[in-house]
Amino acid sequence: MPKRQALFAIVAASSALVMPAYGQSVQQALVAPLQADPPAHAPTGGASLSHSALKATTFKAGSTAVNLAILSYATGTVVGGVALSAFILGTSWVIYTANDYVWDSYSPPPVKQAASESFDATADVWRNTWKFLTYKPIIGSIKVASIYLYTGSAAVAGVFGTATIVTNTAVFYANNMAWDLYDWYAGAKPNMLVAKQP
Repeated sequence: MPKRQALFAIVAASSALVMPAYGQSVQQALVAPLQADPPAHAPTGGASLSHSALKATTFKAGSTAVNLAILSYATGTVVGGVALSAFILGTSWVIYTANDYVWDSYSPPPVKQAASESFDATADVWRNTWKFLTYKPIIGSIKVASIYLYTGSAAVAGVFGTATIVTNTAVFYANNMAWDLYDWYAGAKPNMLVAKQP
């Protein structure tokens, strides 16, 4: 068992090292709104770190429930399911929040311009697909690696890692589409944490 815990710790520590380019773009996106003179190509709508974190929280509530059920079965114990779910929850919450914030910073969602204007669900699905494609490969790799390191079985990691990825894909789309629909009809402008320019 100490070997598994050591391997699990290695995955946790090394997961931050697997994506240096992604981390650099996230860092630039977080610093850019705080600069005195924003770049000319920056969007005018602004993004909100708190809005992205709230979306991540609702997404993680659903995906953690799914992960807990699947991973408890995969490890054979609720304790194993809780340990893996907690690790995945922490890493994926940070990655989701950063990814969502970067997307809202550089490709903000459309804002309702008139009361008669309707929500374009097709365009929203495509936008969420691009967001998904920049989020899921990173967290999916971390998830499968952590399951493998915890269980020591490539078969368990492949089967149950894939099961959590597929089910959480449905949770991802349901969460993002619900938030986008809410923001559209509520007229919410997610710029609560954008720094005020002098």
